[in-house]
Amino acid sequence: MPDLFTRKAEGTAWKIKPSWYIVAANDRTVHPDLERFAAKPMGATTVELRASHVGMLFQPHAVLDLIRSAARAIEKSQAA
Repeated sequence: MPDLFTRKAEGTAWKIKPSWYIVAANDRTVHPDLERFAAKPMGATTVELRASHVGMLFQPHAVLDLIRSAARAIEKSQAA
């Protein structure tokens, strides 16, 4: 079994693949500014929700919309 803490990962997916990110504006676990900071270098398509850390529980339709949008974008890019 490989050691997950010392093994070097090959490549960085977020540098070469499209990304999507939800910023939970009312998050009190991870500060929303930190979430925005993490999304920026990815060039992620970012959606902000007025939600806590578990936005998927309180705004599941908005999360599902983002997932569907991401799937359509990937599907469209593969068809091209």
